[in-house]
Amino acid sequence: MKKLGDAIRRLMEAKGVSGVQLAADIGLTATSVSRILNGASSPRQVTLSRLMKRLCETREEEQSILMAYTAILEGVPEESILEDEENRREEIARCERFLEIKVQSISFKSSVARELAKAGIEAKQDYCEGLVSTDFLIERDGERIALECKFNVHRDLEKTRVTAGIIRDRLRCEMVFVVVPFLQDTDMRNLSSQELHVISVHDLSEEIQKTLKPRAT
Repeated sequence: MKKLGDAIRRLMEAKGVSGVQLAADIGLTATSVSRILNGASSPRQVTLSRLMKRLCETREEEQSILMAYTAILEGVPEESILEDEENRREEIARCERFLEIKVQSISFKSSVARELAKAGIEAKQDYCEGLVSTDFLIERDGERIALECKFNVHRDLEKTRVTAGIIRDRLRCEMVFVVVPFLQDTDMRNLSSQELHVISVHDLSEEIQKTLKPRAT
């Protein structure tokens, strides 16, 4: 943590910025800045972004801060959001957005569960095996299909692709379906492959029935 403080100090000296001036420019108290410089607390991401915007003019300067930041040891507490009113409001707004997205994601997963039940497709919800989990696992006559629910179709597309591949391999699935609210997004369509298929919740039943083998009699 001291390495981060040293990296920030070097840039402050190079730019002729005092601790009091830096605190005023990034919306912190002088005490909060002092604690970061001395390694008593670690900056939150929003504070780190403000620091870099104020002090860094080149990519090399940005990298010096980022490398020191990623080397912070566990156990160093984050700066308190209560010391600065603007930080506190931003943190509350960020948490409210997170909770809103969380509610939307839970609601969407519930709608997928309802579609499965309506189609008479049995599935294990929130299935875990070792350290790998999937939102729904369908098993029939030794065949496995995993369903991953993705409400926000505009974020983390590569993460979705890689995660689906891990689920397919570790849970031994013939297919992983990424279920989305709609299929109008071109980027989401481009995720589909032989083992990963993106489908809308409205096409869920039909696509699963086409993939599953007929029940053994």
